[in-house]
Amino acid sequence: MRFTVIGHACLFIETASERILVDPWLSGSCYWRSWWHFPPNTPILEKFLEPDYVYLTHHHFDHFHYPSLRRISKKARVLIPRFGVDVMRHELDQLGFADVTEMPHGEPMRLPGGTRVASYQYGPDDSAFVVERDRVVLADLNDCKIKGPAARPMMKTFGPPTFMFKSHSFAQAYPTCYDIKDPADAKLMTREDFLETFLDAIRELRPKYAVPFASMVAFLHPESRHCNVYAVRPPEVAAAAAASDVAATTETVLMVPGDTWSADGGFALQPNDYYARQDQWIERLAAASGSKIQEEDDEERGKALTFDRFSAHFGGYLEALPPLIWLVLRRPMVFHVPSDAAAPFWVLDFRRRTVARASSPPANYAAIVKIREGVLADAIEKNVVAFAHISMRLRIDLAPGGVQTDFLFWGLLSLHELGYFPLHKMATPRAARVLWRRRAEVWGFLVSMFSFRSVDEKVRATLASRHSGTT
Repeated sequence: MRFTVIGHACLFIETASERILVDPWLSGSCYWRSWWHFPPNTPILEKFLEPDYVYLTHHHFDHFHYPSLRRISKKARVLIPRFGVDVMRHELDQLGFADVTEMPHGEPMRLPGGTRVASYQYGPDDSAFVVERDRVVLADLNDCKIKGPAARPMMKTFGPPTFMFKSHSFAQAYPTCYDIKDPADAKLMTREDFLETFLDAIRELRPKYAVPFASMVAFLHPESRHCNVYAVRPPEVAAAAAASDVAATTETVLMVPGDTWSADGGFALQPNDYYARQDQWIERLAAASGSKIQEEDDEERGKALTFDRFSAHFGGYLEALPPLIWLVLRRPMVFHVPSDAAAPFWVLDFRRRTVARASSPPANYAAIVKIREGVLADAIEKNVVAFAHISMRLRIDLAPGGVQTDFLFWGLLSLHELGYFPLHKMATPRAARVLWRRRAEVWGFLVSMFSFRSVDEKVRATLASRHSGTT
């Protein structure tokens, strides 16, 4: 076996009989020109575009990257996790992939050449991918925070992995893009929590090698550049691992794009100064991306945001939410739209399930979202407004105590845009089979929700386990 780190969350795995490409974001940017590869991606070889199999862990653009998928041979067989809804399957059909297989949770598949693979789903739209050949086991957790009883079937089937690949930094706007009035509301997630989550995964899976992965990005748009200083980088992860109990059993290895490992030769790691000279590298990358960012800005200025379109999107969201949702979404969420001079505050009222324009925000608002109107219009058109939170291209004024409503708003919006709401969409044989296969996770979630922990503690636990805050 041999694998190559292509960049960010993209991995190319070669065995004697198969070539598997995982999460192909091969070049360019995503999330409205905010996210770019750092360290820079390795040059894209022809074989990367001609895989036998492609596995997509989940639906986020830095994993399910449309421009990259358009470049990949449509002869490739695509493997995807089988979630309760089939959004990914339909989008792959539209991209021209004819051979798509949804993999049930925890059900190993043996490929024709003898390689075993399996998908382990966790949460509404995330998954881990395991590949085994000749007693070498790769566990690509990616953004997936599978843990506890939900992770035990993986260990039972494959044993401790040879390699564990896992994300280690934030992928949501909180708290770096928030103006937080109450300091207590800024403590739901810290960089130490991300480090500890990485270490907990090592304790859970006991891999021989742990590779900090799927967080290799820089934020290059002027609206998100400030986020780079908060990113948790691989050397910090390695230092935390070396100082912890996991150092006795697991070696943490830093790999950058282009680095490889093979069963014959072991690691082939390039010397680099990406993290030692991070600021200089980011300045260089920002300068190189400037023309693309300017093109995006020009396009955004040409996109109009109308209240009718805004109201249709968010009105549908409010109507789709479960009954009595106002018991937890207690305060209005507000979007600030400066082009509407008379009524620039567009208000979502969860109790009344209404969308309204106002000249000033309501006194009891939870948060005010400030985002470029062209980005919001484009996100509404594509039904991915929740991804605006991931983009970091927004600012959120958080009122004291508004963090619960804000977090739930973005999380539930993501579920709605994925197709989980209204809840009757889950009253299907497909969803029932998915939930039954994942009953250990479902039970753990229910126990957590009905525990005596505070709402803030539950929100923190959810954010820690799901990492992105949306998926």
